[in-house]
Amino acid sequence: MPILNNVTLAWVACDYDNPKQYKGQGPYKWSVQISTSDKAVAKVWTDEYGIKTTPFEGPDGKLHYKASLSTYAYGKEDGDGKAQKNKPVKVMLMNGDDVDPNTVGNGSIGNVSFYVSDDKEVRRLKGIQVKKLLKYEPNRDDEFELSDDYEIIEPADKEEDAF
Repeated sequence: MPILNNVTLAWVACDYDNPKQYKGQGPYKWSVQISTSDKAVAKVWTDEYGIKTTPFEGPDGKLHYKASLSTYAYGKEDGDGKAQKNKPVKVMLMNGDDVDPNTVGNGSIGNVSFYVSDDKEVRRLKGIQVKKLLKYEPNRDDEFELSDDYEIIEPADKEEDAF
């Protein structure tokens, strides 16, 4: 199983209880966006593992290369026709302690393990080892103030709307 070392992590979506759909469609997955500023490293990702990278301007003003790795959250159906949840993506610190994937902020640095098929067409995220954790904490400043001051308006009868 290959390991990509010292990658910049972004958009870590590996919460076992909360897999995501891409743009609200398709299968549920756990995923991470990885990037490097080294063009030679990005080329190795493509040549060795079939990972397609996209260039972008990084926060330092230099050219960086990003890609995403993911794995399906649900696998084959059981006898009752219910899809079984796959093994979680392991997210841990360098010492092996588990870390809450929801706390891994954009810009954290880590190592990423994944499966790649022999033909390089299939890649599945397996684990993330965090070397430098930029802790993410949700911004509570933008949350709404709760209140009992609201109104619910029932829809008009459809026959009345016809005329």
